[in-house]
Amino acid sequence: MSLNGLPLALTSTGEWVEVTAVGGGRAMEKRLGDLGVIAGRVLQVVQKDGRGQMVVAVGETRFALGQGMAQKILVSPSQDKGNVRDECQAEGSCRRRPCRRGWFR
Repeated sequence: MSLNGLPLALTSTGEWVEVTAVGGGRAMEKRLGDLGVIAGRVLQVVQKDGRGQMVVAVGETRFALGQGMAQKILVSPSQDKGNVRDECQAEGSCRRRPCRRGWFR
């Protein structure tokens, strides 16, 4: 795991962040990758409670993460704010397959 960024668990509700690295072993990396949490992907912290559990949004998908998983996802602040999908569709590059930004049409 890279040392660039801070753990997702330390972010605040409403923040937009870019994933810089995912640690925690092959099984966890595969599970998070299946959910769309990969290096370079922008996500938003939708909800966070005091015990460390949080809800994050990756594109139009939302899911919950526990404290342990959130500690192993390193992120950095993002200025993107989720506009990647609109740009991708405007380019017309998303056609029944993932494009370089990972979006489907």
